[in-house]
Amino acid sequence: MVNTENDNGIRIDLWQRVGGFKKRRHFMKMKRVMFSTCCMALFSISVMAQTTNSTTEPQKADPAAWNMLKSARETSQTLPTNFAGVTFDVVLNDNGKIAKGSINYEAGKSAEIKVEGLDEEAKGWLNDQTMSIIAHRRGGDFSKGDGRHPITFAEDDNSPAGRRIAINDQMKSHYRVRDNVVAEVDRTMGADHFIIDVLETTKTPEGKNLPRHFTVTYFDAKSGAVKRAETFTDEYKLVDGVWFPASRRMFRAENGKVVTRVIEFRNPRIRFNNEQAAR
Repeated sequence: MVNTENDNGIRIDLWQRVGGFKKRRHFMKMKRVMFSTCCMALFSISVMAQTTNSTTEPQKADPAAWNMLKSARETSQTLPTNFAGVTFDVVLNDNGKIAKGSINYEAGKSAEIKVEGLDEEAKGWLNDQTMSIIAHRRGGDFSKGDGRHPITFAEDDNSPAGRRIAINDQMKSHYRVRDNVVAEVDRTMGADHFIIDVLETTKTPEGKNLPRHFTVTYFDAKSGAVKRAETFTDEYKLVDGVWFPASRRMFRAENGKVVTRVIEFRNPRIRFNNEQAAR
C-alpha cells in the first residue's frame, strides 16, 4: 500500500491489530501487503495513485490545503537521510509473558527477528511494530507521497481536533491539522475504516515532533460499528544523534477484554551510509 521509504508523515499502525487467531492471520497478511516495505509504514501508509475518468476534468488541489498539510508534515522528526539500518536487543512483555531476543533492520528491507518463545501472531505483531515505528520516521518528498493527490479542504466543522483536509485518494483519506501538527489520520481500506488520533507529541530540541500518545479506532466500513480500539505510548532516546524509540506500550480493547503489550528497544547500534552519525 505504501512506499514507506518515501511517504513521509504519520502513518500510524494499521498493521498491528488482532482479534481471534484466524482473524489475526488474515489481518496480518493484509497489513503486510499494505505495509510493504512501510513499514510502515507505515502507521507508512502507501497512497495509491488518483485515477480519473478520461471524460472528466481532473480535480484540482487547493494550494492553501496542500501547503497546510505539507507544513504540518515537515514538523515531524525523521531519521537522517544516511540512516542505513540498526540492530538492537528487544524485550517483549506480551500481556505478562516475557520474551527476549534481537532484531536487525536494514533500510528498505524487512526486519530479521530472533526472539524465542513467540507464537506466529506475536512474532508477526512484533515485526509490524518494529517496521512501523522505524519506517514511519523515514523522511521523503511530500509531493511524491500524499502531495501528489489533489488535496483540498473538507467542510469546516470547527472541530477542536483540527482543520480537516481531504487527500482525495482511493482510500478516502482525510487528515486534521492542529497547531501545525498532523493530529488525525482517517482512512478506509476494504472492510476496515480506521481513525488515528494523536493526543500528545514529544518536542525535540530542534523543535520537531514525535508522536508520543495516540489512539487507533477501527470501524466496520459499512455499518460504522466499532470493532476494536488501541492506545499507544511511545518513548524515545537520543542515540548517535538519532531520536530512536526506547519503548512502545499498547492497550487493545476487543471482544470484551483488554490486552497489554510492551516492547523495549535496548542497546541500539545504528548504522549510517557514510559510517558516521548525522548530527
